[in-house]
Amino acid sequence: MPLPIPPNTTCDIYRDGNSPPAAPDVAGVPCYLVADYGRHTESGEGDPMEFRFTHTMLVTLDTDIRDGYTIGAQTGTQNSVWIPDQNGTQFYVRFVEVKARGTPGAHKKVYLDRLLPTWPTDNI
Repeated sequence: MPLPIPPNTTCDIYRDGNSPPAAPDVAGVPCYLVADYGRHTESGEGDPMEFRFTHTMLVTLDTDIRDGYTIGAQTGTQNSVWIPDQNGTQFYVRFVEVKARGTPGAHKKVYLDRLLPTWPTDNI
């Protein structure tokens, strides 16, 4: 199923324990990335850092992307996403949810926390 909005970038997905320069576990995934730092500081106020996010990303329903969320805690086994590819900026996957389930527009919304990029950069 396609995204509900055209992709604006791509990403490489790495499982826990794998990282560049190794090959990604899932490469070249079309995605729609949106910065959401304001929500990170406002609605996440009082939450532990491992639940806060700086960006959201939409991917197709069949994209194999995984968070480390279980029973209100992070396990530390979440995927990392590199945008636009393994040479770009790293993000931790905080949470993945299915939106519009059971409809032709079904997709995944991924909550991401950006790590410090190598400056200068235009990758974020």
